[in-house]
Amino acid sequence: MTKKKSLFIDCSEAAHCCDKAQYEEASLYEKMKIHLHIFLCKPCKNYTKQNTKLTQLIEKSKLKTCSEDEKKVWKEKIENHTTK
Repeated sequence: MTKKKSLFIDCSEAAHCCDKAQYEEASLYEKMKIHLHIFLCKPCKNYTKQNTKLTQLIEKSKLKTCSEDEKKVWKEKIENHTTK
């Protein structure tokens, strides 16, 4: 049985599309679906606003990840400290 494409989606799919849109992974079709859903659903509209704020705060904080070498050094230090 084929799945019929529709612009009307449920809240869980809307949240997934919203998350994808925040990371610029959503297609144009997904963006259209989320905008239509947000227009009709106040809780999802609030979720989208909060998600946008969170994304902006993370970008503003300029977080960086540790390299694998840094992680190994920290792990060794922790293991040495806990064995003493």
